[in-house]
Amino acid sequence: MTLTLTSIMKEEVFMMWQLWLTGLIGIWLIISPWVFGFTSNAGAVWNSVIFGIIVLILAVWAGASSKNNS
Repeated sequence: MTLTLTSIMKEEVFMMWQLWLTGLIGIWLIISPWVFGFTSNAGAVWNSVIFGIIVLILAVWAGASSKNNS
């Protein structure tokens, strides 16, 4: 029983760590055009911002659904 409880807790901690990292990647994609200075290329900026928003939304959605399942 102790091993099962430990493995469940580790999986839950790993899942939250994964969701936080995914959220940070989404934020990084949103701000990266200004950090790296490629704002003169409109296509690259929009690509980065749109995919960053999508990644961030999916990370928040996954986090909310995992909390509801707990």
